[in-house]
Amino acid sequence: MEIVEVTDEAGLAEFLRLGRETHDGRAVPLLERTVRSWFRGTTPHPHTITLLLARDGGEHLGRAIVHRDDRLDARLGTRALVFGALAAPDASVLDALLDDIERRAEESGATELFGPAQLLPNQSGGVITAGFEERGFLDAVWNPEWVPAALEARGMERWYEGDTWVVDVIDEDGPSTAELDAAGISIDEVTRGGLGRGLRALLPLLNDSFALLPYFTPFTRGELRAQFSGLWLLHEPGLFLIARDEQDQPLAFVFAVLDATPMLQRSGGRYGARERWRLLTHRKELRSDAVLVIQGTRPGAQGKGIVTLLSRRLHANLADIGCTTLRSTPVGRQNPGSARQFSRFGGRPLHATAYYRQQLRR
Repeated sequence: MEIVEVTDEAGLAEFLRLGRETHDGRAVPLLERTVRSWFRGTTPHPHTITLLLARDGGEHLGRAIVHRDDRLDARLGTRALVFGALAAPDASVLDALLDDIERRAEESGATELFGPAQLLPNQSGGVITAGFEERGFLDAVWNPEWVPAALEARGMERWYEGDTWVVDVIDEDGPSTAELDAAGISIDEVTRGGLGRGLRALLPLLNDSFALLPYFTPFTRGELRAQFSGLWLLHEPGLFLIARDEQDQPLAFVFAVLDATPMLQRSGGRYGARERWRLLTHRKELRSDAVLVIQGTRPGAQGKGIVTLLSRRLHANLADIGCTTLRSTPVGRQNPGSARQFSRFGGRPLHATAYYRQQLRR
């Protein structure tokens, strides 16, 4: 088996093909246009992204990406080579990919491997370590059960463990005007026409809210735009909420979208004109499930129940459009305040998640 870099459209086609396996409807393909942007070098990411294929004879069996980022190195206090976008049928193919990635790391002077991440841990990534019977969903990962054991057999260690969550939508009225007044906030429900304004408000709010998390590297404007660009067609009124204080300053937010997992599984990650048309013409089919992509509160406003008020409004708005199930992307176990936003609504953990790190021999 040999590991080769993707250098042409034929190799890219194989890389994309390997990512379309949904494992009986449990995995969600990465957006094809995201992968193409990695290959073309058109992402806002400041460093080169290398696409790799594992090949045995004329057959391509597995794939991965490798890259690095000075900001993540500064955050972790290390020099890491980051891997991600893994696809392999078994541990032997995964080992071949990681052997090559480890060689690249040592040649580049990296001191550790970190991953999986697409591209950084503040964007997407991780491995699920439990809950394999539960399907994945938009903006969250799924992998076969053998993957954590294969990584750990190589000496990799779990880091920043967390959980995805699922909660039944509660069909009740949201917070009253009196409750909002008592908290000193108003709730700005970002409309589709106001998404640009909402995104501008979100950038400093998101970066401030997550600044203390050990993996977080602040988003640039370009990275945030790229992260959310594929989600706007999944926006519904009342699913992007910003809490503002009496001076109209943003304090906290929740951002949810309709879960387009079935569509992405059918299309293999394509999100082109045909898929966009289907989103518009089959909107009702999508409205039963939603994904809470991200939520946060500025440090000075944490512990005041503001996200709880936002969550109550979000549940009311979800119920209004006929949504019955809300899933959440991973919440770190070092962040119990965020997890309580799901348990207090009767939610339960869905998948256990972790990143992996491995110190390299020098």
